[in-house]
Amino acid sequence: MAMVQFYYRKKERRTDMIANGTLFKNLRRDRHLTLTEIASDQISIAAISKFERGLADMTFQRFEYLLGRINVSLEEFLFLRAWHNGEIGQTAMSAYRFNSQIDAAFINRMKQLANLTKQVQPQAVIDQLQTEIDQYLRPPVTRKKRFMALGIQFYQMIIQVNRSESSKDVAARSLSQTLAQVEKIAQPFVSYVYSIENWGYFELLFFLLLHTAIPNATKHQLLPIAVKRSAQYQSFSPIQGLRYDLLFGLFSDFINARQLAWAKEALTLIDQVLKTEHDLTHANRLLFCRGWYTLVAGDEDEGVKTCRQAISIEHILNQPRAAQHYTEILANVRHFRDVPDQGAYFL
Repeated sequence: MAMVQFYYRKKERRTDMIANGTLFKNLRRDRHLTLTEIASDQISIAAISKFERGLADMTFQRFEYLLGRINVSLEEFLFLRAWHNGEIGQTAMSAYRFNSQIDAAFINRMKQLANLTKQVQPQAVIDQLQTEIDQYLRPPVTRKKRFMALGIQFYQMIIQVNRSESSKDVAARSLSQTLAQVEKIAQPFVSYVYSIENWGYFELLFFLLLHTAIPNATKHQLLPIAVKRSAQYQSFSPIQGLRYDLLFGLFSDFINARQLAWAKEALTLIDQVLKTEHDLTHANRLLFCRGWYTLVAGDEDEGVKTCRQAISIEHILNQPRAAQHYTEILANVRHFRDVPDQGAYFL
């Protein structure tokens, strides 16, 4: 079984072992995980402790497994090590584009569930979701599995509410109760991210997946925290994309709720991040959202003009799908501008 090769010259081995162990220990402590919590039948407390103190190395398979126990990918670890060593600048685009922690199947499942909320679903769908929730919560339950269960539970609740065929009064009461239940569902995640000093892929991903279930006032408080606490990753491509998706997603939450001041703050934060990265795709996304904001704020002509500029740029960049996506959003925003309670579009 091959050893993790974190060093290139034999005389540097001891120094690198200490640095790797120290970085791992800091990441573990950042996430408020004890040695007991991450140890298992595959790796003992003693072995982890020796690694953290630089007294022992470990095999690649063991180390990758151990990183998974603290919800950090190998790519993130290598990136952070290079960043701490001064090998990667904060504003330079990193070569680390792949991230093994990406769970494509779960992300696609969440997208499927979002689409299911557009129509009334049979009871069998709700029962199937309960089965999925139970599977995630089957011991031993990790933090990742717990948060995955929360995501499924959120959509299960929305689908259940959509099945209601009650009167308007009952529906109104159900909505009020649902909002309270939704906030309760997201609370474990909210409590967790408030306590984490350095956000990585794991924290940003679940904030993005669960943000619809979090009250806007809480999201407004978390927005600058998310940007600040993930700043060290801004040149790590997988996380860079997540940061943008989250920022634009929160903007859409605020603008749909007509919380214009908060929506404007989100746009300002996006602009600040973009100034260091020169990303044309997201710069055009920002242009479109500025038009969206202007339209909702009262200047429809100027807002539509700005949105159409962004759509034209997507055509120039030969991005027909993005252009069509923006066109659909613009039509939706204009249609529901004066009646926001009747329809909304979330990024």
